[in-house]
Amino acid sequence: MNERVDVLKRLQIIQKKISEKTSFKDLQTKEIEKNKALLQEKRALTEKKHEQLKSLQKEIDKKDLDLKSDEEQIKKFNVQLNSIKNNKEYTALRSEIGSKEADKSLLEDEILILMSQLESTNEEYLKETEKLKGDEENLDEFVQRANCDIQKVDAEIESLRRDTLKYADILDEETQNQFNRLTNANEKSPIVEVIDNACNGCSMNISLQTLNLLMSGKNLTLCPSCQRILFLNDHH
Repeated sequence: MNERVDVLKRLQIIQKKISEKTSFKDLQTKEIEKNKALLQEKRALTEKKHEQLKSLQKEIDKKDLDLKSDEEQIKKFNVQLNSIKNNKEYTALRSEIGSKEADKSLLEDEILILMSQLESTNEEYLKETEKLKGDEENLDEFVQRANCDIQKVDAEIESLRRDTLKYADILDEETQNQFNRLTNANEKSPIVEVIDNACNGCSMNISLQTLNLLMSGKNLTLCPSCQRILFLNDHH
């Protein structure tokens, strides 16, 4: 077999490994970002629940102040009743007291409802906070493992690239350029075998003249159709 073809085949194997490891690294990086985004969404939901808690407490505090104001007003009106001599004024003040007591009763009911909502919301918030804490710990562990894997892959890729340079130095500049051009232009293999007198890259039949050039092993032979570098196995 042409020595250059043998080197190119080795280069192709190395580049395939680099591509696979780079894809793995990219997937790990995307998985990290995906999990971080999901956790951020959970943080936002937990924070929203916390804001609901603060809003409920604020509403309860406001109604408590209104309730105290009504209670003080009722006490004040009751004191005034004892000093009123006019029946008309007495009746009017009793009506005002009744209205305030109705307001007070309504406020008490509203406060009870809000306190119930506050309790259930707080339970949900505590559960979500605990769950979030577990999710954060799990993410930290995943990121550590993923980053460790990425570091290992980076070291493997660097080693493979050094091998690439070692093999590339064996080749002449024209051959290197040809291989690099095909590598950049094709997602598939830049160098392919001829099987049953056909290019294994594009499946087009190879002419007798091209086959003879391949068998001579003197120069690189390209497929007339897909322009990939062709080679014959030794058993051909």
